[in-house]
Amino acid sequence: LHRWGCAARRCSSTMIAVLIAHSATVISPGSKVLVVGSGPVCLCAAKLAAVRGFSTTCLVPPGDCELGPGLVSEGGDLGSLPLTFMPVAGPEASEEAIEAAAASAEGLILAIDNEGAFGKPVLETFLQPSSALKRVAVMSRYLNGEGMGFFASAAKTAANKDVWAANAQAVASYKAMEAEVARMSGAAGVEWTVIRAGTLKGGGSGCSGEEGDERSGEPSLLTPAFYELGQQDIVNWRLLYDCSALKVKLVRGDTLPGPGFTAALTATDKVGAGDSHRGAVAAALVEALRSPDAANRDYSVAAEEGREFPGEKEWSHLFEAAH
Repeated sequence: LHRWGCAARRCSSTMIAVLIAHSATVISPGSKVLVVGSGPVCLCAAKLAAVRGFSTTCLVPPGDCELGPGLVSEGGDLGSLPLTFMPVAGPEASEEAIEAAAASAEGLILAIDNEGAFGKPVLETFLQPSSALKRVAVMSRYLNGEGMGFFASAAKTAANKDVWAANAQAVASYKAMEAEVARMSGAAGVEWTVIRAGTLKGGGSGCSGEEGDERSGEPSLLTPAFYELGQQDIVNWRLLYDCSALKVKLVRGDTLPGPGFTAALTATDKVGAGDSHRGAVAAALVEALRSPDAANRDYSVAAEEGREFPGEKEWSHLFEAAH
């Protein structure tokens, strides 16, 4: 009888999971998607959303509006790509246009490349019950504290400012943001997904753009103009990373560790614990909008060594198989 009871409970749990997946609302190509945030991970998410066929508006600071076209398409010509850049501030910003974009979007992606989190007033602008919104995907971080501490903080200071070291103030901000997203989404009848990142690395196509450079990478990511941003080294380690760290690990919950005592050794081009490829995080945010399995759940993204980036079918399987 005990074995039958256990089996019945397992079957019941499986059936519930299936029913939840089938009842989830997904966003289809052609739907309007609003991408809000800043930095390369946000711009990459906007590009991938447009590539997937969503009618995409990217709401970012003026500087990102200026850089965006060149990072999305070589030469800055978007052609037929369904992507529009909209400034969130400055003389070209329009409150009416922003409100209209928020009201008509069926999908919403929130992603900030640095360690900033969205506060309650900003979230209230985009998570309104009266809008057309159905799904929201928000980028957060590994918040469990494992593999953080002195070594991660030292590597952040000495080797790479993008190392995620989980300082207390940032962790508190992300936790507050996640709680507000879940609360406001529930009130608005919207399904949410949290995509967790560790140390953001890479994000470009893996090619320098120079004649004769045929290094492998993922062409759907940001253009070689990405490698001209920020501090330049003799050897562009971000380009090397984009050629070798394209395999993705996706797990449910907040369970992945930070870099630990190897933080200094893996702070740049080497793939290490706590790494998340920008392209993978951006793709996970986009794919979460149309994955039934992703509704009202959180996932952590990790980079692994490999030269093949997941395609659409592989991303669907990653969400289905994540546990």
